[in-house]
Formats: sequence, C-alpha cells, structure tokens
Amino acid sequence: MGDIEGSPGSSMHGVTCREPVLAFSVASPMVPTDTTAHFKVPVDSEHKAKVFKFYSFSKPHGLTFQLSWISFFTCFVSTFAAAPLVPIVRDNLNLTKMDVGNAGVASVSGSILSRLAMGAICDMLGPRYGCAFLIMLSAPTVFCMSFVSSAGGYVAVRFMIGFSLATFVSCQYWMSTMFNSQIIGLVNGTAAGWGNMGGGATQLIMPILYDIIRRAGLTPFTAWRIAFFIPGWLHVIMGILVLTLGQDLPDGNLASLQKKGAQAACGATFGIIPFISRRSLGIISGMTGAGGNFGSGLTQLLFFTTTKWSTETGLSYMGIMIIACTLPVSLVHFPQWGSMFLPPTKDPVKSTEEHYFTSEYTEAEKQKGMHQNSIKFAENCRSERGKRVGSVPTPSNVTPNRV
Repeated sequence: MGDIEGSPGSSMHGVTCREPVLAFSVASPMVPTDTTAHFKVPVDSEHKAKVFKFYSFSKPHGLTFQLSWISFFTCFVSTFAAAPLVPIVRDNLNLTKMDVGNAGVASVSGSILSRLAMGAICDMLGPRYGCAFLIMLSAPTVFCMSFVSSAGGYVAVRFMIGFSLATFVSCQYWMSTMFNSQIIGLVNGTAAGWGNMGGGATQLIMPILYDIIRRAGLTPFTAWRIAFFIPGWLHVIMGILVLTLGQDLPDGNLASLQKKGAQAACGATFGIIPFISRRSLGIISGMTGAGGNFGSGLTQLLFFTTTKWSTETGLSYMGIMIIACTLPVSLVHFPQWGSMFLPPTKDPVKSTEEHYFTSEYTEAEKQKGMHQNSIKFAENCRSERGKRVGSVPTPSNVTPNRV
C-alpha cells in the first residue's frame, strides 16, 4: 500500500506529502477536526483553534487573542513610559546617571517574582483572573508615578510597575489554551511581539501626551506627572475588559468547568515550553518568563549602568552572552522526537507521546481519569513527528480515536 502514489505511508503516519502547508492553519490529517463542536473556526479534540486569524474578534479564540496582546501591550507602555521623559524627570527629581540606570534595572527586575507567581496563579485560577487582577492591581502604582518626589521613590515605583510585565506569562499561557500546538508558535510570537511593541510605542505616546498637556498651559514638571494618568487608566480599562469579556478555556471559564468536575485544559506556550510538561505548564511558563527578566536585569546591570564600558561595547558583550545562553537549547532532547543531534528512543513504549505526557501521573491519578486531557494533548502533538521519527509507529491501543 505504501507504494501506491498518494496513499498514506506507515512511516509518516498518514501524511501523503500533498497537504497544504499554511502558517496560519493546521492542515495535517494527524490533527483531526472535531466536527461536533460549534465554533466559528475548526478546532481539534481539545477545542483549540486550528486556524489563526489575527484580525478576528470572534469568541472565544479570536477575542482572547486580542485581549491578551492588548493587555500585555498596555503593561509595556506603562513600564517603560518614564524612559522617553527622563530628561524632564531627571531635572525635576535631581536624578544622577546611577539613579536613572538603577531605575531601568528595577523596571525589569520587578517582574521576576511576579512571573513566577503568575505561572502558579494561571494553573490555579486561570489566565483570565491572573491577567485581569495583575493589570488592575498594578494600576495604582502607575498613578503613583505622578506623586514621586525623590530618586528613591522613582526607583521604587518603577520597580512596582514592572510587576505588571508578568502579563507575558498569562498572555502566552492563555494562547496555549486556545490554539493548537501546530500554530501556537505563530500565535505566541504574534501576541508577544505585538505586546512588546508597547515598549516602542510608549516612546511616541508619552512625549505626545506630554506635549499636549504642555500646550494646555501647564509647566513641564507638572505635565509629565499628569501624562502618567493615561497609562494608569488604560490599566483599569483593560483589566475590566479582560475580566468581563475574557474566557479561560474554549469551553468556558476554569472555575465553572471545575464545578462540573472537568479537568482544566492546558496547551502549549512558547518555544519548546509547550512540550516539556503539560501538567505543570503554568509553573514552567512562569519560571521561564522570570528567567528572561532576570537575564534582562542582569545584562543591564553588568553592561549599561556603569561608565566602565561604552554603550557600543555593552551591546557587543550582550550579543556574546545571548549566543552563549542560546547554544545549550540545541541539547534539549525529547524521547519521542529526539533532538537536533540525536534520534528518538527506539523503545516502542517510551517513543510514544502518550507515554511521555501521561508519565507525570501516578496510577491512582490515572484511575481517576486525571490524565485524559494529557492523552488528548498527546494525540494532537503527534504531528510534531518529522521524517526522522516517522518510522516509529503509534501503538493502536494507546490513543483512542475520540477521548
């Protein structure tokens, strides 16, 4: 049968090599569509969208994407809102170069702990509550910038505003509950990229707001303070929108589904994080996000807060550090898929996605059915197999056709 042109080959698990390859959708037959679900986009067995439309506001997938990246964008705007106004703020508060540098480090250091906490919060309460509560609780700190009167207060407030950057974790986590693993990389990249764009947009937004307020007749030292009320109110507005319009999972909110005895569906996050552990997705996402911010703060502290090196030299050293920290990623190995340099295991049991993702559960937990969603996730992840692991078939008695 494998010799017949166009027939599914056992080595490729049903892939005929004629499927359309689209960056914005999942076309592989290995990710079956749930035809019984009633959504505006095709979904898999976990009701995660198989198609990504960045312009869509349809509930729940499209609307979740819009709420997620806009809330992250808002936090980036407020966290770095002080940067373009430093010349005015510096004169008003008599800041030294060291004060300005310390404030920059503080702005990204604040989210190290908050990102660790956000991962656990997403696992326990869901990404909707995590995002909404954080963005609203950080709103008062943004307003507090308008009342700062000393260098110490300036650094402290920027540190507290930086807590809001933990919305990166809720953003990535939230996307993973709504989109299939085959397009989650694109969705996460788009959401995170558009959110990070707030750091650049604030370079335009804050000076424009400052100029408008100045033209209204206020003094420079008053104008920059009033300008901070705008990002503060954006926090409040986005928090309310996320809380009222958002939805944790395709089938409803986490709390309501738990009341029905359902297990919370989780998916993939960014990069290789989706596939490390499905059960502990929030914790791993939080640790990864916190590690990123720790590296950001450390880099700024080492290369950009002293006069030892010029900015150009600091950028060069930062590039070297990035390369050194990235190389170990090539050593990551999954028993069912292999790695960049090593093939997958030849063990017929350990080579399956089902074995890898259900090994996080004890036999007692499996008896209670707590691993069922991991089996669904494993079924949808099977398309991660490439030609190198195509020769390892999936046992017919491991994955049910419909869980």
